[in-house]
Amino acid sequence: MVGSGLPDEAGARLAWVISAPTQTEMKRRYDLWAGAYDRDLGDVDDYLAPIATAKAAKAHLASDARILDAGAGTGLSGQALRDAGFSDLTGLDFAEEMLAVAAGKGIYRETIAADLSRRTSLHDDGFDAVVTVGTTSQVPSEGLREYIRVVRPGGKIIVANWVKAWVERGYAAIQAEFERGGRIALIEKGEPFQALPTTEPEIVYEIWVFEVLG
Repeated sequence: MVGSGLPDEAGARLAWVISAPTQTEMKRRYDLWAGAYDRDLGDVDDYLAPIATAKAAKAHLASDARILDAGAGTGLSGQALRDAGFSDLTGLDFAEEMLAVAAGKGIYRETIAADLSRRTSLHDDGFDAVVTVGTTSQVPSEGLREYIRVVRPGGKIIVANWVKAWVERGYAAIQAEFERGGRIALIEKGEPFQALPTTEPEIVYEIWVFEVLG
């Protein structure tokens, strides 16, 4: 382990990052990991979630949809969306070093550094969709309120969802609140799959698609 705490072994880095005790420490760890993130996930894990999410987006969104990639990291999910034919992409993340890597790829129309645990500067109803990949164990559940706020009525929220974390971290409670209020509806729930079959086989995701109702 180097002086910063970043593990020497690629396979240990994900667990180290998501086990951070606070959001501030998690941000620090992600920033430290930024330079090796793509290589680690590409070489160590068959990271299946970005492509699975992009496939769902293609089924539910027009190719010119304005999409917010929430928790964009280094742009792996954005690249999958781009490869699926989407071009109007905005990347948002709280870790500036991760976002700098993403910005350098030329995937996004704009990149925004913001903390989804609180209200951002994004406009109400400003996007046709939010896509968020692998963030439920890391982004505070208040982020779901923000997704609903920034997506226009009739738009979609597409989540590559670690269901265990969705429940334990409070997303399920917020989902139920907005469903009772008639603000969102879960319109599709995909089959479970191992998102990280090489190093984290116990992490099982589902692709969930919500519609924002108004």
